[in-house]
Amino acid sequence: MLAAVRHRFAGDAQVTVVEHDLSQPLPDLGQFDVIVSSFAIHHLDHDRKQALYEEIYAALEPGGVFCNLEHVASPTERLHHRFLAAIGYTPDQEDVSNQLLDVETQLGWWRELGFEDVDCYWKWLEMALLIGVKPLA
Repeated sequence: MLAAVRHRFAGDAQVTVVEHDLSQPLPDLGQFDVIVSSFAIHHLDHDRKQALYEEIYAALEPGGVFCNLEHVASPTERLHHRFLAAIGYTPDQEDVSNQLLDVETQLGWWRELGFEDVDCYWKWLEMALLIGVKPLA
């Protein structure tokens, strides 16, 4: 993915690609109007997920938006197996690095941090788009 993004934005002086291991605290890169994550955070342990959400909240400007397109836990084992079948996987082919967490727990953490308009804006089985807005000061 890094190679693709570097290729896509090569020569664009407005884009800086920063390589970072999300299991470590975010580097201080300033404040942002929008922070987007896509299919990355579910690989972190739950304590790190919660800490990362706090770091993201702190890095957002008032009125800033956090969007997380994520792989989330199914509420039942049967639905989990349905998801795997829908994407052409069997349980023994599942990515062992997945550390899935349910939508409501994550949205609750965001609300506790102070995000507003927190919701799951789209969901299909174990894929969900979670969005929250940092209140205006």
